[in-house]
Amino acid sequence: MKVRLKKIAINLLKLTVSVAAIAWVLSKISFKEVLDVFSTANMYYLSIAFLLFFISFVLSAFRQNLSFQNTGANISHALNIKLFWLGMFYNLFLPGGIGGDGYKIYLVNKYRKNGLKKNIGTMLVNRIAGLVAVGMITIALYYLSGLNLEYIKYIWVTAPFIYLSYLLVLKYFFKSFLNIHAGLFWWSLALQLVQFIAVYIILISFHQMTNQFDYLFLFFVSAIATAIPITIGGIGAREMVFLVGAKTLGLDNEIGIALCLMSFLITAIISLGGIYWVFLPPFRRELAINQESKENEIP
Repeated sequence: MKVRLKKIAINLLKLTVSVAAIAWVLSKISFKEVLDVFSTANMYYLSIAFLLFFISFVLSAFRQNLSFQNTGANISHALNIKLFWLGMFYNLFLPGGIGGDGYKIYLVNKYRKNGLKKNIGTMLVNRIAGLVAVGMITIALYYLSGLNLEYIKYIWVTAPFIYLSYLLVLKYFFKSFLNIHAGLFWWSLALQLVQFIAVYIILISFHQMTNQFDYLFLFFVSAIATAIPITIGGIGAREMVFLVGAKTLGLDNEIGIALCLMSFLITAIISLGGIYWVFLPPFRRELAINQESKENEIP
């Protein structure tokens, strides 16, 4: 009971922080101008961005399966994509409860019995590898943007240390995943680069043809901020960081917030498709097919 009350209290606190952050952001921008940005967006480019986001999630699913295969889960790519999509749905609509990651851990352990700790490790190393890739891209974008911030002028020197830290974390906390560290990183880098192109195209759809790398730099900085578990599903954190950053760099607040909201909207629409697997659970369908095959083999 105490554990449950503690979880409820933490989730309520995160919800409060999210609501407060969103309220603060809305007080600092013209929501009408954000809607104007949306209303004048080029739907052709938004469609391309939508497709690229979907591709990035497929790449993320492949990264997940690399980790599961390493634990001996033996999950086919088709089954894994269904599982990943289901997890996206739960992450979006139940971010403060068991969530998508927790549900995937439960299902894989139930049907593959490969070890609960191994499956928890799968979720954690995926996120760590993802943060490393985001960090590398963010560093590159700083120099592509042409920004000249004195306090991060030589940030490039941190790149090898970021990867070294990633290796050390795997070595001392997730040793069984150390042999696939390169694969996890390259899958993470690939999916983040696809998302980078998608966000770039969203900017084009908003007719934002200047300071594009500045916006992209802020977008990935804000993505790092969402990894800090102080809000519900990162809601509010990204917008706050983007607004503060836009003000610091002299960028358009409304374009920045519109970019955040559009990326969230696209992700939400894609994630909503995972509801199909709520009613047709991936593993249960697999078991039903196997059972039917066995029955057909009986003379």
